[in-house]
Amino acid sequence: MRSDFDILDGHVHCFQRERWGDLLRTLRYTGARQFALLDTGNDGGDPQRQQLDNALRAKRELPDDVYVFGGLNFTVIRDRDRDRESDRDRDREPSGSDAGAATARDLRDQLQHLIDIGCDGLKLLVGKPDKRKAVGVPLDSEIFRPMLSLAEQTQFPVLWHVGDPPEFWSERTVPPWARQRGWWYDATHPTKAQLDAEIFGVFRRHPRLNLILPHFFFLSDRLDDAATLLETYPSFMLDLAPGVEMFHNFSARRDDARAFFLRFADRIIFGADFGMRCGWGLDRGMMIRRFLETDDVFDVPDDPAMTPDDRPPLRGIALPREALEQVYAKNFRRVVGDRPRPLRGEVPTEVSVR
Repeated sequence: MRSDFDILDGHVHCFQRERWGDLLRTLRYTGARQFALLDTGNDGGDPQRQQLDNALRAKRELPDDVYVFGGLNFTVIRDRDRDRESDRDRDREPSGSDAGAATARDLRDQLQHLIDIGCDGLKLLVGKPDKRKAVGVPLDSEIFRPMLSLAEQTQFPVLWHVGDPPEFWSERTVPPWARQRGWWYDATHPTKAQLDAEIFGVFRRHPRLNLILPHFFFLSDRLDDAATLLETYPSFMLDLAPGVEMFHNFSARRDDARAFFLRFADRIIFGADFGMRCGWGLDRGMMIRRFLETDDVFDVPDDPAMTPDDRPPLRGIALPREALEQVYAKNFRRVVGDRPRPLRGEVPTEVSVR
């Protein structure tokens, strides 16, 4: 692959501070000078407050290179429900509407705080099936309206993971690498149809969100639907962070995929999803680059979140340089910012925790 591209990785995690050096070396190996670190927030089941601290530390260390998408503390929703149950136990009338309004204000205030301290965007993982189950309210709940209205009004970027690959809803169809880790969903989780209905309710209510939908919004096997989405909502973007199923689906319809990328070259953002807790393979970013830059037929590289997988090899779509430049960096900078926002003042670790 050519080394003269300006590459910005728009989808990087920062779970492990002790692996920061490895992560930075991996990003540089892929060719990324700038990158966005994502804080997945706290849904109460697996708090990851260290992520935000790691991201802010990195931004202080490399202020010209590091964008930060902060997360929210969704345990305020769980605490609201706990308080309502406590009211019932005391034979008091549950203050549901008051509690709901207070929770909605809290989430909005958390977002405002992220904006005020110099974050570059908001990361939401609450649309992932296990996270949606943990939070316990629909994605189109009124509780989220003030927070999303603020994001829409300010055009503050939102990167929102919604859904997962359709095959993850059955132990029989989930790919081997995910089955080994128990990464699949049972009847206690919301269905993909339910999540789709909820998020499209959000889209109709907030059609002008500055929204990035990662993992191609899990529409890589439905390119016509992906095109309709982008046509309907001109401010929405898709990112290429694996799910490796995405690249298998593209390869299976290689000519259609190439035509889609050429048509929507200004709506797609490069991301490799480095930094996950399960680890990552050095070549996952180079896999995406090889797919975009060449017409090679090649195997998926070893990676704990991509292999083993019994699907056929990938085939690249050999995009022209102009399209590659848009996907690699220009699109992200257009919707997020030409350069990272400066941090403001002394930022405490517990930025979005109460």
